[in-house]
Amino acid sequence: MGKILRLRSTIARPADATAYAAGDEVSNSATAGSVVRMTFDLSGFRQARILSLECDLTAASGNVVTTAANFEISIFRTSECPAAVGDNVTNPITAVQRATAVADFTLDDTGWTGPLGTVAAGTSQHQAVSAHYVQPTATPVLHFPHAGGYPFSLEGMTTKTLTAIIRATAAWTPTAVINTFGITLNIEAE
Repeated sequence: MGKILRLRSTIARPADATAYAAGDEVSNSATAGSVVRMTFDLSGFRQARILSLECDLTAASGNVVTTAANFEISIFRTSECPAAVGDNVTNPITAVQRATAVADFTLDDTGWTGPLGTVAAGTSQHQAVSAHYVQPTATPVLHFPHAGGYPFSLEGMTTKTLTAIIRATAAWTPTAVINTFGITLNIEAE
């Protein structure tokens, strides 16, 4: 068994109330060239597997809007990550690009809880998702657990980092305050 790591990274999305459409990127800047995505450093390791992802969402003031807060978080080796398009811009990740992702996680608006595990509205919300296979159906169903996690190799990589892309999967309308997304990856690495 390798080392169990908890790696965390954050971004703060711009303070506007512009609605996101399904497929829009959630990032820290509306200008593609200024986007700084969340990265996770795995220097010193040759292979790893992502066991689970935790996401926290905190509003600068007021309550976090979790109505339709449905997101897809894709994790890529940084060298294979599709280019940023900017906050609240459609990010058309192709099937070929998506196939290079080392992990995909789906966050559902009904899965958010407050710091004490309550489902009441609050300034901070949290959701944890284990590795799973997405069930591609027209009707939402529970995801099939993937007990082995998402294994991947770091061999041959000059920069051993992972990068996260967050995309809305529904029409999410946040309040006009900075919303900070924090992602923690639980990883086994060796």
